[in-house]
Amino acid sequence: MDIIGIMEGSLRGTHKKHWLSLLLIEKILIEKYFPWLNLIINYKSKSLVGKGTLIINNKRFNIVVSYSPYNVGRYDRIYIQDSNIKFNNNIHLYADKSLCLYHPIFDKPLFGYIPFIKMIPWITEWIVFYQQWKKYGVWFGDEIKH
Repeated sequence: MDIIGIMEGSLRGTHKKHWLSLLLIEKILIEKYFPWLNLIINYKSKSLVGKGTLIINNKRFNIVVSYSPYNVGRYDRIYIQDSNIKFNNNIHLYADKSLCLYHPIFDKPLFGYIPFIKMIPWITEWIVFYQQWKKYGVWFGDEIKH
């Protein structure tokens, strides 16, 4: 394993050890700047979970989120509850229909941690790009092909 991998693993280990502090800080910041998202800390799963509704171009989008250093791979799981949105690599969804908001290798900063609060505005961007994709058949957002 290279030094970056070791340091990244060490950071995740620290986040797991201090999971409550990490989630409390994220919760406080998100509630301050994104009041449309209602969050709770789930002590059983050691995760920050929540729901909210975004209105974009007069359409309502129900959002469900989860964030935890105990999630496999990336910390975040962000979903749009809409049965019309189907899995498709061209619209940047994972197989579980969670949003692909960044490339898990190339877009991560050094040591592989992206604060949850940084991701919240990306949900709106994803929705706008999705609406454009439905209209034009092209994903206009920055991307690295899967």
